[in-house]
Amino acid sequence: MRPSSSEALGRALSHAAWAQWTSLGVLGDTRQPESRCIDPEALIWLTFASGGAIDARLVDAARAWLALNGHLISVHRLRNTFGEGGTALENAISALGRPVDANRARIKTTVKATEPDPMAPANLAIRLRLLMDAGSRSEVARFLLTWPGAGVDAQHVAAAAAFAKRNVNDILLSFVKAGVVHEVWAGNRRVFSADKDRWCGFLGIQLQDLPGYVPWTGLFRSATRILGWLEAYRSSDTSLYLRSSSARDLVDAVRPDLVSCGIEVPDVRRHPAESFLEPFDAMVAEVAETTAPHGV
Repeated sequence: MRPSSSEALGRALSHAAWAQWTSLGVLGDTRQPESRCIDPEALIWLTFASGGAIDARLVDAARAWLALNGHLISVHRLRNTFGEGGTALENAISALGRPVDANRARIKTTVKATEPDPMAPANLAIRLRLLMDAGSRSEVARFLLTWPGAGVDAQHVAAAAAFAKRNVNDILLSFVKAGVVHEVWAGNRRVFSADKDRWCGFLGIQLQDLPGYVPWTGLFRSATRILGWLEAYRSSDTSLYLRSSSARDLVDAVRPDLVSCGIEVPDVRRHPAESFLEPFDAMVAEVAETTAPHGV
């Protein structure tokens, strides 16, 4: 297990947060923009609940952005994204629509928050929320427009949108009636896909300008969990055998999220004992690469 693994993953998470907040309207120094579609609630989770992985200056700037642009955030979806309530969730919610207090006024000298540019491809979620709402309808549209695969069922869409399946199913059927979503039956499953040409015509963009899809909530959650594991073992004198056993447990826990991101996850059965740490290192490197900003 390379000592640099935690440093690389930590940098990737920090750079991802800066790049995405900058795209949304935080003014700061970022070397590379993010071209893939940003999920605002997932980004808020990373900023407030990642356990110190994010620069404190950026956390302050995020609070300023939320105070200015809170109407673009779904509190219901934010709660679903955070899962269990807690201090991190309450800190994020308390920042919505609230003026920045005097103790944070110093942030104005270095990093300021503005309204996001809805025409930036990575900000497709913001544009759809301005057109519809900051709730389930815009999130269903965002997922279908950026999803690169074939048709998906309502349960898949609901999981990605972080809203109840019944609500999402009603929205999908209304989109079908409006002629902007197609439905077909695959066996006993009803699957849906966006008429992207029609959507793009309405939005005034080219099909190739639609941003790429990333399941950010799962990626951020897994990446921060892996980072915590790496930091815990960084200076530990635990034997390689015990580290590899712990790494297997970790991989089993994050496997579904990483697979959904297209990341190759090692098969624990093919790499016995300490030999598992080599493919584990390769997986961590791929997680860092996927997390880091992908510029235009």
